[in-house]
Amino acid sequence: MSERTCIAVDSACDLPAAIFKEQDLQILPITLKLGGNNFIDNRDPEKTIQFYLSDMGKKSFDAETEPFSVKEMSSLLEEKLIFEYDEVLAITINSARSEIYKNVRDAVFVSQHKFKEARTKAGLSPFFKIRVFDSGTLFTGQGVLVYEALRLLKAQQLNISQVVEKLVPLKDKVRAFLLPKDLYHLKNRASKKGDDSVGWLSYQMGNMLNVKPIIQCYKGHTEPVDKVMGFNKGLVNLFEKTKSAIENKLSINVVVMSYAGDLNDIYTRSDYRKFVTYAKSKNVRTLMSIMSTTASVNVGPGSFSLAYAEA
Repeated sequence: MSERTCIAVDSACDLPAAIFKEQDLQILPITLKLGGNNFIDNRDPEKTIQFYLSDMGKKSFDAETEPFSVKEMSSLLEEKLIFEYDEVLAITINSARSEIYKNVRDAVFVSQHKFKEARTKAGLSPFFKIRVFDSGTLFTGQGVLVYEALRLLKAQQLNISQVVEKLVPLKDKVRAFLLPKDLYHLKNRASKKGDDSVGWLSYQMGNMLNVKPIIQCYKGHTEPVDKVMGFNKGLVNLFEKTKSAIENKLSINVVVMSYAGDLNDIYTRSDYRKFVTYAKSKNVRTLMSIMSTTASVNVGPGSFSLAYAEA
């Protein structure tokens, strides 16, 4: 991988902060609008924790997530990327859930001439190439594909076009799961978007019985796929489901997880530690990160996400 090649991801992509830093992942921010305040999600772990602990985090079902506009994205690319890199692979959240894929693509299309002029003026080759790839998945699922893209670029020394060719069939193998902690948040968030899938009666029954849905994003579609009695059993369910997938072999030897809160809440759990030990015994890497604020405003503080690419 050339030093003048990079991967860019929107801030909804869940990967550990160390991966972002070590691999020089560039971030395409998403804006959260809440109560007259704007919060830029650029995956700063400390700011994310502060968000969860603040009143903004507690009321986040009222937040609006908004990707940078085409004009803002063009400015961002010009300020951050076109002088430092010759080639960029932008891997975005499912385009059915956000316009960030469209906005990056359109920004590149309308600004190509401006980018060439700016690079020439700076004494660089006018060549600047950016490929935009729709991951078709969410959050930790996006993280799985980005992890593999980095491996292909660095370990296998593939170019961006070759990496995209490898990612196309893999995106339909990614299963990303979300386990919400708070049905109140999920119900209000869904209602705000005009989604009646979490109706009043379902909410009341779930709240009384402590029933939690497990939500899956697979092949671009997001839907509840299971119900469990309580958050703790939901975690066990996900770990057991993932163990079965590992037994059947994964297409990418990594499991990516995230949690919308203090990671010690997860690290101290015996079922989590047992799962990590099991995965390690099968030569599968596990990655844990703080869930992005963009993800958490959709599923609520305290939620957990896990993703892998099945065989």
